[in-house]
Amino acid sequence: MKLWTLAEISSELAAAAPQISSTPDNNLVTLNDKSLCHLPYVFPFTDPSGSPFNSIGTYEGLAAIALAAQHLNTGDGSIVPEVAALAGNQCGVQFSVAAFDTALSESIAVDQIIQITDRNSQFVSGGADDGNNDMLLRPPCVILGAARSAVTMPTSIISGLRGFPQISPISTSPALDDKSQYKYFARTIPNDDGTSVPLIARLNGGTNSGGNDESKSSLWGVNFLAVMYVDDAYGNAFAQGIQVAAQEMAPGMQVQTYSISNNADDAQIERVIASMAESEFMYFFGILYPDAFVDKVMTAAVNAGIAGTGKHTWLFSDSVGSGIIGRNFTVGSPLELAYRGTGVLSARGGIPGIKAFDALVEGLRELGESEEDKEYLNSLLPKYNALGEVTNHADVTESDSYLMNPGLVAPFLYDAVISTGLAACNLKMNHNATAGSFALNGGDHYNAIVNSTFEGSSGTILFNSETGTRNPKSALFSLVNFVDDPDASTSTVVQFKSQETDLFESGAWRSLKPFVFNSGNTIVPADLPETDVDRNYIPTGLRAVGLTLCGLIIILSIGFTVWTKKKEKKYVVRAAQPIFLYIITIGTLLMGCAIIPLSLDPGVVSIEGASRACVSIPWLLSCGFSMTFSALFTKTHRILTIMRNAAAFKRVKVTPLDVAKPMVFLLLINIITLAVWTAIDPVISKTIVLETNRLGQATETENRCQSDHRGIFLAVLGITNIGALLVAFIEAYLARNIAVELSESAYIMKAIGIILLVCLMGIPVSIIASDNVSTKCCDLPVQYLPVYHRTN
Repeated sequence: MKLWTLAEISSELAAAAPQISSTPDNNLVTLNDKSLCHLPYVFPFTDPSGSPFNSIGTYEGLAAIALAAQHLNTGDGSIVPEVAALAGNQCGVQFSVAAFDTALSESIAVDQIIQITDRNSQFVSGGADDGNNDMLLRPPCVILGAARSAVTMPTSIISGLRGFPQISPISTSPALDDKSQYKYFARTIPNDDGTSVPLIARLNGGTNSGGNDESKSSLWGVNFLAVMYVDDAYGNAFAQGIQVAAQEMAPGMQVQTYSISNNADDAQIERVIASMAESEFMYFFGILYPDAFVDKVMTAAVNAGIAGTGKHTWLFSDSVGSGIIGRNFTVGSPLELAYRGTGVLSARGGIPGIKAFDALVEGLRELGESEEDKEYLNSLLPKYNALGEVTNHADVTESDSYLMNPGLVAPFLYDAVISTGLAACNLKMNHNATAGSFALNGGDHYNAIVNSTFEGSSGTILFNSETGTRNPKSALFSLVNFVDDPDASTSTVVQFKSQETDLFESGAWRSLKPFVFNSGNTIVPADLPETDVDRNYIPTGLRAVGLTLCGLIIILSIGFTVWTKKKEKKYVVRAAQPIFLYIITIGTLLMGCAIIPLSLDPGVVSIEGASRACVSIPWLLSCGFSMTFSALFTKTHRILTIMRNAAAFKRVKVTPLDVAKPMVFLLLINIITLAVWTAIDPVISKTIVLETNRLGQATETENRCQSDHRGIFLAVLGITNIGALLVAFIEAYLARNIAVELSESAYIMKAIGIILLVCLMGIPVSIIASDNVSTKCCDLPVQYLPVYHRTN
């Protein structure tokens, strides 16, 4: 028997007329020749209906408390090495255990705490018929419990006022940090503010979630979350903690909360669920209990179309526990659809591979394999439920899974007892004997507990000494996923099993395996329903018109190039300077080809393809424009220079190099500007949201070619090319009266004038609307018209 010291204490209590005494301001009890630190465990063993309640591991928690007390009594350091220093009764204090059933009721728990902390009596009846556990020691040394924050709050006020420390393994309300009300309260689990951090980090990631690139890449990117919570101290505090964490970690995340009583009838549940459905959110977090109430909520959620759809995702706090596992669900039933692919976020008491946790698991299994130890643990169980009926604990204690797995609270309770024992023993062993006999004062004991630290079964135990709450950085959190259990499911019945998918440690999530969602796959669902979006893509008809005009420009450019080549020996073509005509056709060809990338958007190509098209547009337009109008300017300037010198009876020689210099200079300015632009700030295709709905979802968008410094580069290109155009217009105006046989300057001036007018009108329009280069096709026929006319 492993729990032999506890069994001996129980035997002494059951003996005739045990010698029991206590003194004021001393939380130790003297039993015969022993100093006892008595540890009442105040926790829900049954639900309000009287059925055993073990979804959070209440029964395993009692076993963990007993195991920890045994280790303290014997100095067994197999789990916590510091305990080995107590071997040989070095401490001089023994530890005993008792259990009380709160039945999830605040009033029952308060009545129990009032009786437990009554220093005027040594015993309180446990009501057992066989004499076991019918006398429980008072006063307590430390009270262990309760479970729900709504129960812990009133009980810890009473225990604090009466001078007794109280440690909870699972009450997480931040309100319990208030030392003005909860004077001697501590907990071996972080509060809800600490628990909300891994939730937001898992769902959204935010700006302050920490973690490496691998952990961030697995985040779900949820920006909309609906939280349904039980309207009590625990639920209210947890929901508020989620909102605070979202504001701090993910300021853009929207969190809507919905409160409900866990005694709500079907109509009330349906009203709350309907409100949640109106939000159109796709992710939900439930802070709900007990399991029967959760079933009602999830059934209503399926009926409302916000669960079991394959698109909605439900996660729960650890208040849901393991009530989903091992149950038979009819295939296609509302609950089977609802619970598939759900998950539970909870603080973990440890993970396999941590030495202390593995040792605790093994210790509990050894208790489960010992009939004597199981019999002793059964003797500690509260006999009656809240209805006054005998509780059928066998539904739990005789199951194959009993003590085979530690459950939720066992590691936290084990560490709570160890911190209690080490603190009490340190105070006693450091007591100065000359100061009189040792008395364990509640305040001194509490301060020693919250200032203790050791490697426990749930990780490093580190309290905030000011609040008594465990530091969240020393705790572990896990995300458990409920998926089909193929070994237990049939064609008509489904059972779910839990699998741990993610672990939150040292401030970051670590993925263990992919999370399976309600859809049955691991693809992360959207956080809002799909909406119809008007993306303003270029209509097929308009694209066809644009590409037709582009084809016309290309045909005209190539056709006039071929025509020029065929007619280049004719007098008029030679007079029109063929080299410039070739450059003009190349320029118009480039400008016309700009219609092709202008016709491309994400409706027909990828966003990367659209971005490449955006980069090509200024190159084609600028280079084509520069070549066309520098050629017009150069050929007009050449003729004008010759005729001016001829009029002054001066002989002048205009070489091809002289003619090419301004053209090359203008083209180089364009190329350099475009190269710098492309290198340091390339134009990319960006989706611009024009209109949104009430949830901020885009309902109308358009894609635009944008860059951060677009205005600067466009200004440089505009000044360069529009300036060249104005100079060419002036030159053509000055050359308008030259003999028609030698010059087509009048036609050049008309062509340039038309393009200048188009630019002056088109630039404002392009700012208001989008660029349209199809008007460039007017330049080519106007320029070639006089040459063609005079050669036929």
